Amino acid sequence: MSKERRRRVWQIIGTTLVWLAVVAFFVWAALLRQSNEQARTVERLKVEITDSATHRLLSADQVRADIVAAGLLPTGQPLDSVSLTAINNLVKSNCLVRKAQTFVDYEGTLTVRLTQRHPLLRIITDQGEDIYLTARAHVLPTRGGAPLNLPLVTGDFSLPFPRGFYGDLQAWAKEEKKNSDKNYIFLLKLINFVRLTESKPEVGGNIVQIVATQGAHSAHARASEPTVELIPRRGNYSVQLGPLENVEAKLDRWVRFVKAGVVNLDGGGTLNVAYEGQAVWKQSEVEN
Repeated sequence: MSKERRRRVWQIIGTTLVWLAVVAFFVWAALLRQSNEQARTVERLKVEITDSATHRLLSADQVRADIVAAGLLPTGQPLDSVSLTAINNLVKSNCLVRKAQTFVDYEGTLTVRLTQRHPLLRIITDQGEDIYLTARAHVLPTRGGAPLNLPLVTGDFSLPFPRGFYGDLQAWAKEEKKNSDKNYIFLLKLINFVRLTESKPEVGGNIVQIVATQGAHSAHARASEPTVELIPRRGNYSVQLGPLENVEAKLDRWVRFVKAGVVNLDGGGTLNVAYEGQAVWKQSEVEN
């Protein structure tokens, strides 16, 4: 065998041995990692609510209590026996949770990180229902957590879903074939109305309460849906909008009337902007 040929053979052998060593290393590392994971246990459960500074629907203690109640508390369990998927799915099943992520680090800390749904308004009806409603039409309970500073909708009107329902309202309406229900349509109009008011600097933040009155009990007896009256934050008066139709024009009439300064809004009264092109002021009667 020539010298050149022997050199090439040894190069091949050397390269083969290097690759065998690399493969052996990765196999050893994988086995070691698996062995370490089997030996490691979950030392602690940590719940992070990323938007807790602005929204307080949920607390870390409530999330932890749900995990315990479901028998999924992983503390002290071997790492490879913990179902991160099961814990994550449990947390996400809470209607107050918008997103959740569950992971564990090498120190044995299992972290559940979540964000909450953000209510747009609160509804308290004369029938005793008390719910939050999000901009994406999710119905949320108001129990627990600190009260939120939101527009409050009150009055004599009916909700389209049964008492105790929480979750995706649009999915529920589709499943129950309630898309044409007038009460369902009214709630969607309420959502769009509140979103509109928040987008208008002259109006946003100046509505404390929205009073809705059902059909025949309203000032507009022919209305097929509730009519709406607003209670502003500033001034001692109310604004009658009528049905939630052409609301942007009605709000503009309200804003123009206030800017005109023709009446003392602190003196008490009612401003009716329900009819096209009109802004009618009615002064409160002075009691003798």
